[in-house]
Amino acid sequence: MAWNFACAQDIGDRSEQQDRVAIIHSDDNESHILVVADGMGGQGDGSAAAQTVIDITSRRFSLGFSEPKVFLQEVLLEAHDAILALSERDSSTPGSTGVILYLTDKEAHWTHVGDSRLYQFRDNVIVNKTSDHSVAQLLIEHSEGSNYDSEIEVSQDQLYMCLGGSNEVNPESHRSVVKPGDFFLLCSDGFWNQIDVEDTFRDAHQTPMDQEKAETLVELARKKGNGRGDNISLAWASWEGRASHKEWRVPKRLIGLFRKSSV
Repeated sequence: MAWNFACAQDIGDRSEQQDRVAIIHSDDNESHILVVADGMGGQGDGSAAAQTVIDITSRRFSLGFSEPKVFLQEVLLEAHDAILALSERDSSTPGSTGVILYLTDKEAHWTHVGDSRLYQFRDNVIVNKTSDHSVAQLLIEHSEGSNYDSEIEVSQDQLYMCLGGSNEVNPESHRSVVKPGDFFLLCSDGFWNQIDVEDTFRDAHQTPMDQEKAETLVELARKKGNGRGDNISLAWASWEGRASHKEWRVPKRLIGLFRKSSV
């Protein structure tokens, strides 16, 4: 099994980078964790919340586990409680999304809360995609094909579930058998709001999906924001098809309704 990993970020048109992204490898390189967290809150609050997701994921992964689904759900539930504790201590209202992928050479497990997304491509098509925990997504799911945009103005960044909010948190989990040619993308809304993901990654296995490519796509998303773009983050794992995999290794620890901050 050979994997190629990359991740990239850009502050976009915000005054602070509140996204966090990480790729973490087990000591034997047999399993991997990819994480994207999009923080919400005032200056410093959102970044602290997103960093909490990264820190807890890293610590729990280093301790080991037996059941991936349980592990991933427990990580996000612990992050939720820890972000709530931040709010109580600082009298602030931080929050974060969280999407986590656990990957081996045989299977993939992922869990998410909020609107940071995971996409799985196979044979040039999306075979799995997370569903946003947003009001806009709820309206799409219940509109029965009607065009709700013409009747109700709803901002995509209104979330009904996030980490650290007053909402009940029920992380959504899925799994997939891994096959040659699979490509997994995790990204914040600052990326998928600007980039046509399906079209951009349709032929991912036919082009080098390396660190340079990741940085190029993040820069493209920033330009498409046209002065109004959000923080941008992505991480991916792509089938390399050779005897050993490349990796862009990052440190284990990186530097009601809820409307995501426009800080």
